[in-house]
Amino acid sequence: MHDKFFQIARTNMVKNQILPNNVKDKELINAFLSIKKEIFIPEKYLDLAYSDSDILIDEKRYLTRTFVVAKMLDKCSLSKNNSILVIGCLTGYTLAILSKLVNYVFGIDNNKKTIDIASDNINNLNILNCSVFFKKDLSTGLNRNAPYDKIFIEGAISKIPDSLVKQLRENGEIYAVMKNDEYIGEFVRGLKINSTLSFEKFFNTNINELEDFII
Repeated sequence: MHDKFFQIARTNMVKNQILPNNVKDKELINAFLSIKKEIFIPEKYLDLAYSDSDILIDEKRYLTRTFVVAKMLDKCSLSKNNSILVIGCLTGYTLAILSKLVNYVFGIDNNKKTIDIASDNINNLNILNCSVFFKKDLSTGLNRNAPYDKIFIEGAISKIPDSLVKQLRENGEIYAVMKNDEYIGEFVRGLKINSTLSFEKFFNTNINELEDFII
């Protein structure tokens, strides 16, 4: 497939999937227009790169539908001075998007193969404000670069561990899809106030679970 084909598909993805979902942040929209999603997709699934489907990356792990990620990031109140940790970064697509919007992005995943791919992708795009790390247990976060202004969990979870709360700055925010007792996913923001989280719900969505967080 040629660059022109992917460029048209990328524009159509933004026009037909992201904008109709009420995504407002212009810089976020421009990031989705500029970052080549096809770079982050296994070759055998390239025909799905700009579809509205989850895309299998490795075993049970999927790259979440782009319009869902866009809706979530649009609620994150991103700022150019933010330091942000992305948990479950897979091949680095969301990291590349965020690199256009914040000061520095740290990504972690529990699969060494995908971490190597993510690192190569970030380096090949010459993204200088992003680092990726292997972590055997994603629920422990990345303490070495804490505290973070924001933590974005790229997958559904059942509970936010105290260890992640400690890695947030005071008044920092953590964003995740929380599965309730009825297995309905709710995208929420947890605002850290006096070392505890105050939650705000945004919208319902079902995305793939991160097993490290499932009790």
